[in-house]
Formats: sequence, C-alpha cells, structure tokens
Amino acid sequence: MKIFYFDYSEKKDFTKRNEAVFCTEGKRQNTKYRFLAQSLIEILVAVAVGVILVGSSTILIGVSLRSYDSIKLHLQSNMLIRQKAEAIQALARNDWHSIYSLNKESDYEISLLENTWVISSGQEIDTINDIPYKRYFQVYNVTRDANGNIAETGTNDPNTQKVIIFVDYGNDYVNSSSVSFYLVRSLNNRTFHQTDWSEGDGQSGPISSPGSLFDTASNIEISNVGQITIATTTSDGILTSSVLDTGVVGGAGFNSLLWQGSLNTGGSVKFQIAFSNSASGPWTYYGPTSTEDWYQPNPNVSIAFPLAGSASPQNNRYLRYKVQLSTTGTSPRIDDIIINWSP
Repeated sequence: MKIFYFDYSEKKDFTKRNEAVFCTEGKRQNTKYRFLAQSLIEILVAVAVGVILVGSSTILIGVSLRSYDSIKLHLQSNMLIRQKAEAIQALARNDWHSIYSLNKESDYEISLLENTWVISSGQEIDTINDIPYKRYFQVYNVTRDANGNIAETGTNDPNTQKVIIFVDYGNDYVNSSSVSFYLVRSLNNRTFHQTDWSEGDGQSGPISSPGSLFDTASNIEISNVGQITIATTTSDGILTSSVLDTGVVGGAGFNSLLWQGSLNTGGSVKFQIAFSNSASGPWTYYGPTSTEDWYQPNPNVSIAFPLAGSASPQNNRYLRYKVQLSTTGTSPRIDDIIINWSP
C-alpha cells in the first residue's frame, strides 16, 4: 500500500507535471508563432532600412565622386596658372620689354622652346588627364595717382604692368579660373654710381660704368680724389657726365637720383638729366617737369624720376647727368652720385 501510494502520488504528481508541461508547451507554441511574426516584421523593416541606407550611401558616393572630380579640376587649373605665372615673372625679370611691349588686353600663350620661354599670340589648347583646357594671359597698363598708388585713373606707369592668366577647362570649357598680379620693373634694380672724377674730362661715352672720368666741366675742382667742389666760389661750377649705357634695347626704367656729400654753408646742388635711345643723342637736359627747372634734392635723399611726359627718361637706353654747384658761402661737396635704374 505504501508503495502503491507512493507510486500513485508520483503518478499523480507526474500527471500534474505533464498537464503543467502541456500547458506550458501550449503557451510556448503561441509565443513561438508570435516571435516568428515579429521576426518577419523586423526582417522587413531591416531590409527597408538597408535599402534606404544603401540608397543614401550611393547618393553620398555619387556626391563624393562629383566633389572629387570638381576638386581635381580646380587643383589642375591652379597648377596650370601657377606654372605660367612663374614663367611670365622670369621673362619680365630677364627682359622687361618681352612683357611690356605686348599689345594690351590681347590673348597670348607662353610655351617652352629649346629651354627658352617663348610668347606668341593666341590661346594654348591641350588635354591633361582627359580634361580639355585653354590657357592664355593678357597684359594691362597700370596708372598711379599723385601719391604713387595704383589707381583707376592717373599717370601711366611704364615700370608696372598688370597680368591676368586665364584657364578655361572641362567639356565645352564651361569652367574657368583666373589670377591677376602686378609686375614691377624695379625688383631688379641696378645703379650708375660715380664716386670719383679725378681722372678728368674728355670721356664722352657711351660707357656702362662711370669710372673716374666725365665729359666736360667748368669751374670744378677734381684734385681731391673721391669728391668734386667749386674751384672758385664766386661763380657756379658745372660738370657733365659721360653718356651712360644701360645696354637695354628698347630702353630701361629709371627710378631715382641720389647724391651724397654736404651742402656746407650757403651751398646749393642741383641736377638735370638728358636721355635718348641713340648713343649720339640729341641731348636735351630736363628737370622734373621741363628744361627750365632742376632736380634739387638734399644730400642722402633720393628723388624719383617722372613716369610720363617730356621730362620722363623712361624706356630710353642712354642717360647722362649735368650737375651745378653754387654757394653764397662755402663750396658744397659731392662724394657720390647714384642713378638707380632697372633693365
């Protein structure tokens, strides 16, 4: 009995456990179906999100590729501009007139021929990295106002030029880049520097360096090496230099005049200059505005030559100076005469 009871109880308990298990299995089957439905929805949602993400990625990749192509085009155009700018600057340093003498606001191309940059009319047309392009530049005159600043109107400055480089690129050349800059002749300065006159007159020139000689003089004392003074202070002394040759075919740019020494008591020093593209002249002497006036700078103070007008020496190959010394007391003394110019 006892054993039977035990078995029964176990069976009864077992039956309950089976019932419980059955109920639990039933619930699990319902949950399973629910999980399967949810999983299907999640998959559909995931697929939809994936499609959206893939589409977005495709758009982003397309935009990125277009941006990359645009950047590549821009960088290449900048490289092409920079290359030509360097060539133009080099040409201007070596031969100002290779740029200055070009027709203004006309298209020019520059190319390398046997290691030499050569300028010709027109536009350079080529293809680089499957990108078609046109490259060309234009030159413009520059004007300055009364203060010497670049301005829209004013006096034409033959020693400054404006350059604009253009690059048109892409299919049908729909894209364009450009850069503008100024070329200044005085970046390559040279001087006629005379520090002695003691060897005397008679050297008419032309010469490339003043040396210790000059052309003519009256009432000038030259016996003290390295200086000139008035021989007799009761009258003016005048000295005319030799013809100075810049060697620049087409003419140089003349920047300024400076003298060093001392005015002393009651002294005066003034200059006129003559200029020509012929070694034989004619020689007409000018001050800053006309033949009637003189340059009269103080010692150690540079004075600029005019840029335009009949008194302007610009774009002449040859130049000479005339200096006049006078006094009401002690003779002025000149130690150096320096004319600054640019090829």
